Amino acid sequence: MANHASALSDVLDQSSALSGVLQRHGATWQIVHDAGVGVWTAVQRPTLTALHVICAHDLASLAVKLDATSDRGTG
Repeated sequence: MANHASALSDVLDQSSALSGVLQRHGATWQIVHDAGVGVWTAVQRPTLTALHVICAHDLASLAVKLDATSDRGTG
């Protein structure tokens, strides 16, 4: 039973973190988690012929990379 409570706590923490990332970057980036591979991916299509992709092993790392990208502009 303790494992289930811990898993639920992890999901809630992850949901809160994901909500923050989506608030900051969800308007310009599509953010996806591939649980099978364990990778978070953010995809942006600024023009018809451009594709920006950022990958990270965890959501916190993806957030840092997205924040750095938005600080310098993505155009």
